[in-house]
Amino acid sequence: MSSQRYLNVAQLRELLHGMEHDLGLGHLTQNEKDVFYAVQLVISAKDGVARSEDIKNHELSRGITQPTFHRSLKSLVEKGLLAHAPNTKAGSYVNPEPLSQRQAVQLAAVI
Repeated sequence: MSSQRYLNVAQLRELLHGMEHDLGLGHLTQNEKDVFYAVQLVISAKDGVARSEDIKNHELSRGITQPTFHRSLKSLVEKGLLAHAPNTKAGSYVNPEPLSQRQAVQLAAVI
C-alpha cells in the first residue's frame, strides 16, 4: 500500500515538474520556486500584496536561511516574476503588471 502512495507522489511531482517547465519556471532553483509559490499563496490571502515577514513565515519557505531567502526574492524580482509593491516600504511584493495579450495567449496555449 505504501508503495502506491509513493508512486502517487512521484506522479504528482512529475506533473508539477512538467507544469513548471511549461510555465517557464523550470530554470528556477528549488529555493526560488518555494519562495515564489509562498509569495503567490500569501498574495492570494492578503489582497494582492505579500510582505517579506509573511512570506518567510509561510510553510514553503520557513526552512530557507535568511540570506538565501532574500537572494531568492531579489532573483525573482530581477527575472520579472515579482515586483516591489508600489507606494509601500521595502519588503512588500506583488505580481508584476498583467501579462500582455500575446503572453496571455501563449500561456493559455500551454495550459
